[in-house]
Amino acid sequence: MQLLSKRERCIQFVEQHEDYFICPTCHKQLELQERKSLVCPNGHRFDLAKKGYIHLLNQSSQTKYDNELFIARRNVMGGSFFEPIIDKLAEITNQFQASKTIVDAGCGEGSHLHKLQAKLSGEVIGFGLDIAKEGIQQATSLDSHTAWIVADLANCPLADESVDFIYNILSPSNYSEFQRLLKEDGLLLKVIPNREYLYQIRELFYEDQKEYDNEQTKQLFDDKFSIIQSERIKYDVKMEQPLLNDLILMTPLSWSASEEQLKKVQDITEQTITVDVTILIGRK
Repeated sequence: MQLLSKRERCIQFVEQHEDYFICPTCHKQLELQERKSLVCPNGHRFDLAKKGYIHLLNQSSQTKYDNELFIARRNVMGGSFFEPIIDKLAEITNQFQASKTIVDAGCGEGSHLHKLQAKLSGEVIGFGLDIAKEGIQQATSLDSHTAWIVADLANCPLADESVDFIYNILSPSNYSEFQRLLKEDGLLLKVIPNREYLYQIRELFYEDQKEYDNEQTKQLFDDKFSIIQSERIKYDVKMEQPLLNDLILMTPLSWSASEEQLKKVQDITEQTITVDVTILIGRK
């Protein structure tokens, strides 16, 4: 059987789920025309990329997240490093309903959403959104029933009350957009770091580091959503090179590090790393 190209997979997804897409400029319904462009009634046009994604940004955006970072993230997240968290997210999601429309808000290179979909029961329609085109381009290599979209979380190009679940994994939030997107009984699952999350890496770069406090993040979530459940997940992972360097490269913790500090880390052959997060589950 002939495998579909990335672009053809993207076209078929849009054909099947055209009603989900709205124009990021005027917020009118988008329509697929000539199997190559999404067009709204006001004439705003967005072409489906040859690499199999949809660019639904009004203007290009520059971020610090480059190809090297997303390759490192794929190396780490494509393994078992985050598996207990993905397992718990899938377990929580499967408690609620069989068929699901899900969004990964800030999906990066797609590993989390791809793994989640494989663990969810029933029919699953997936949307991966990120403002970094480099991450979305890498995500298209993952064969799943997903639309990979370059988009701004402050202006999501998806229809009102069209989504059952939003995952927001160690990424910034836009709660007003999340409330707009979610169905009346929809759920937001937000993963936030606790004080011991990757503390070994922080110690390598910051001798006088302050203890991390996520209380403000929790309070903001609680102000916008009704928390119905929270789950703390904590475990240790022994990491060796070159994955240890990949982990450091994919985190903003190393962005302000000196060459001397980076060299010191590269000389470490193995390190136990603590993963410590809380999953907040909320209804609008």
